[in-house]
Amino acid sequence: MENKIYQEVLKLWDQSTLPGLEEFVKLPALSTDFDKNWEKNGILLEAIKQADVWAQKLGIKGLKTEIVQDKGFTPCLLVDIAATEGVEGPGTVFMYGHLDKQPPNQGWDADKSPWKPVIQNGKLYGRGAVDDGYSFYTQLSAIKALQNLNIAHPRCVGLFESAEESSSPHYEEYLDEVKAKLGDVRLIIALDSSCGDYERLWITKSLRGMIGGSLEVKVLEYGVHSGEASGVVPSSFMIIRQLLDRIEDSSTGEIKGGAFNTTIFEGIRKDCQEMAEVLGESFISNFPWAGDTQPLQKTLLENVIARNWKPEMTVTGTDGLPSVEDAGNVLRPFTRIKIGMRLPPDKDAEKAALAFKKIMEENPPFGAQVTYTTTVASNGWTAGKTSHWLKYAFEEASMKYWGKPPCGLGMGASIPLLNVFSKLWPNAQFMAAGALGPHSNAHGPNEFLDIDYAQKLTASVALVIRRSTEFMK
Repeated sequence: MENKIYQEVLKLWDQSTLPGLEEFVKLPALSTDFDKNWEKNGILLEAIKQADVWAQKLGIKGLKTEIVQDKGFTPCLLVDIAATEGVEGPGTVFMYGHLDKQPPNQGWDADKSPWKPVIQNGKLYGRGAVDDGYSFYTQLSAIKALQNLNIAHPRCVGLFESAEESSSPHYEEYLDEVKAKLGDVRLIIALDSSCGDYERLWITKSLRGMIGGSLEVKVLEYGVHSGEASGVVPSSFMIIRQLLDRIEDSSTGEIKGGAFNTTIFEGIRKDCQEMAEVLGESFISNFPWAGDTQPLQKTLLENVIARNWKPEMTVTGTDGLPSVEDAGNVLRPFTRIKIGMRLPPDKDAEKAALAFKKIMEENPPFGAQVTYTTTVASNGWTAGKTSHWLKYAFEEASMKYWGKPPCGLGMGASIPLLNVFSKLWPNAQFMAAGALGPHSNAHGPNEFLDIDYAQKLTASVALVIRRSTEFMK
């Protein structure tokens, strides 16, 4: 039966899934943080409607859909698929995914672009292909494959959003609005995560949290000749460096302070060791290193632990700095930077954000005008205990479709809503997985979806849903 599911998935991918994804790639459905005119241009709503039309054409039995949108907020697509006759138990499967995208960015190959779907060497290139448009099309295709084979499945519901790349500001309110329609959620499937390689099924066991914001240092009302001011007026960039040094040791990258760090227990180290053994040096070599750049940590294991369970700070944007070509001999009036800090999965993001702001703003060097504005504070997530039936389903899927056992993944990035789901449905099981593998480059140029891996992941979702039928009763 497992092979029949896979063969049916392959047919669906050729007929519907891949064509649907290609149409999705064409939409410049920028998330609200990157398109202030999102409501006027209506592209996010178009992405939701496009997904709705595709779902209806797929011909899933018992499918009902509804576009949910509150005034001033991005839309969601509510999906409700009735259980197969005879297995209508109280439990439901909840599916999650998002249809908004990151900006296009520069550096795409000449024969590719963010809004042009291109298939090369078994990969679908285009913005949103792997982050996270495929998730919607994959999960519904999995259910359709089961129906085509007359395999029973429980009721499946989903709330697919269009603001994940902007921290899902209204998603919890939407969940509250539709909660009564979702039923007793027993299994949550979210495919917005990563895979360590394309050789097995990877199941996410932890995700880091995140805080972020903008830090501005202002020393003058306007720029002045550097020959006149330097030596008298402190450089705003120098002060920025001093402030960041309060939190980060710039010689090692280590983050200081208990507000941001956690204890690395033996169980955490054991999980990271398993991941390190499976991936080997590819965990390091998969990054596009420039020149002789070396990793921050000395050993493979310590790099895995740092990526999964330690805080890390990155400056992701700047204002007030002209390009090298345009820069004159001016002592600039201000420097503003955008900061993102990844947090260990078990840290309280709100408390960390308050601590960060206090450290940045108190006792400013030279009395400069320092302002830190928090823009995001999202908690991380750790998976609860996986039930025996779900462990078996993961093992079965990975062995049948890849020929290798599954592996747990500690993900360095964040999916804040998994923590929300855990609190809302504390007894639910999780299948947190994804196709964001080596070089897939979500958020960057030449983003791609590995089609073979996505097809096998689709079959794995179908197999997990099939195995959940008894559990849902």
